[in-house]
Amino acid sequence: MHIGTLGFPADQLKKLDKILALSKSTTYTLAEFDSSSLPDLMLLFGEAQLDAAPIAELPADFHGRLVVVSREPPAREGLHHIKLPFISSRVIRTLESFEPYRSEVDEPTDEVSAEADLAPAPESSVELAPPAVEDESADQADQADQADQADQADQADQADQADAVDDSDVEPEQSENRFSKYDAQIEALRLQQASLETASERPYSVLVVDDSPPMQQALAKELQLLEYPVEISFADDGESALSQVAQTTFDFIFLDIMMPGIDGFETCTRMRAIPALKKTPIIMLSSKSSPLDEVKGIMAGSSTYLTKPIQPDEFRKVIKRVTRWVSEFKKA
Repeated sequence: MHIGTLGFPADQLKKLDKILALSKSTTYTLAEFDSSSLPDLMLLFGEAQLDAAPIAELPADFHGRLVVVSREPPAREGLHHIKLPFISSRVIRTLESFEPYRSEVDEPTDEVSAEADLAPAPESSVELAPPAVEDESADQADQADQADQADQADQADQADQADAVDDSDVEPEQSENRFSKYDAQIEALRLQQASLETASERPYSVLVVDDSPPMQQALAKELQLLEYPVEISFADDGESALSQVAQTTFDFIFLDIMMPGIDGFETCTRMRAIPALKKTPIIMLSSKSSPLDEVKGIMAGSSTYLTKPIQPDEFRKVIKRVTRWVSEFKKA
């Protein structure tokens, strides 16, 4: 399926391309929109792209192939929508629903086979003998054949009915499908998979506790680059962080050590005293790399440690471990 795009930032386009490569049933190709060669489907980054000149000039019957990609559903009715941030399963399910729009060149049509069926059969080069003159004996033979066929059909019907009666007398254990014992297991696996997909689409709730606005922005930027949705809250000091965790449940917490008022160690200790936060991952942040700070953080109850400034590679490694751990609780 050929998919045109309009208005996509480079990073979002790269994510989309990676997601489409995961499809096992359809091959997708992405390209910047070209009005001279209409794609099978058109993705617009933001509802505002609907007012762009290239889209306004599209044929009216093509509007059913437009899909708006945005955080919120489009205000205009009748538009297809893919929610941001991208979630692989959700994107692929949405695009697969547009299978009827796939180009005819991508898959064989039935026209060729239909024409082949209608085409006359080639004449044989062998000369056939002239038909015998029909006589009464031939008619009688045909009638006899038809009678034999009718008798055979009646016998077959009677045999089928007898088999049906015999089957009804068999005990349930013998007549039951031999694979029926696996039905319950298959249904359980299907429900489990549906539960996993639902859990994976729920956004992670994250609290960033740091008195530095640039640091808050840096962490938020890294979190928004992740492949799954994230909802971020901020706190400038330990006291406001404790107030937020008392009212809201967070999947994991970033906690700076050096802050005004109570420091990160004391804040972490108080958080761990809250029953709901016993197992919540707490990632402590510090510009210091002293082993003593790491030991103090562990004693206070931190789950792991990141050094400022944040290194993207190290950040992603830590987040991968933390989210894998958190996902086990989100499934329940």
